[in-house]
Amino acid sequence: MNDIQVLFNRPAPAAASHGLAEGSLPQPRAADFWPALFDGVALGLIVCDRRGALRFANCAARQEIAAGRMLRQAGQVLQCTRPSSPSLDRALQLVAVKGRRQLLALSDGADRLMVSMIPLALDDAVEPLVLLVFGRRGACSQLGLEMLASAHGLTGAERRVLQGLIEDQSPRDIADAGGVALSTVRTQIASIRTKLGVRSVNGLLIRAAEVPPIPSALRGPSPLPAPRPPYASTAMPAMAA
Repeated sequence: MNDIQVLFNRPAPAAASHGLAEGSLPQPRAADFWPALFDGVALGLIVCDRRGALRFANCAARQEIAAGRMLRQAGQVLQCTRPSSPSLDRALQLVAVKGRRQLLALSDGADRLMVSMIPLALDDAVEPLVLLVFGRRGACSQLGLEMLASAHGLTGAERRVLQGLIEDQSPRDIADAGGVALSTVRTQIASIRTKLGVRSVNGLLIRAAEVPPIPSALRGPSPLPAPRPPYASTAMPAMAA
């Protein structure tokens, strides 16, 4: 039994310790956690075999595949969209057969997607499986930026300046876009540094990159099916074409 299954199968603490009678509240089943758990992760997660046949994809991964920018689904098989992309097939073989972790760097002009590929060890798996974890497309999501700004009391103008810095704009670019003086932007940067407790612009970028990926509460419909909970059996939910 893998670690996640062990986690959800642990007996719940005695309700009496919280002033409740034993068994007075229904305990959620392990299967109830899976859809919300995986779709609550803003990074794309995929499980496939060494041939690229999809076994599982969370909401973020399904949206990435549906967009078709870097990865696409052909039947049951995951493929790179661009012919010039690094070999996904070779990377899957190295991970699944030889147990070598891989980093796949996909790009198309300014659009980039980093994918880590990890051997997935399941005690009762009948064949080697690979976990693909998608990297973030930026240092901080829009919602993450809003929450960071709120947590540190940034003004609206300071939030826009921080967003510009995250997007690799220079202070001059930010000033021109906002129609303000360069000195104003520099003052705002100094204020942001003070509020976030860092000493440089690089420190601001590092702090923004530390914000955990936060999925948007509003998600558009996906043509791919939603994930079903992986039960204790070896069979993981397949994705329909």
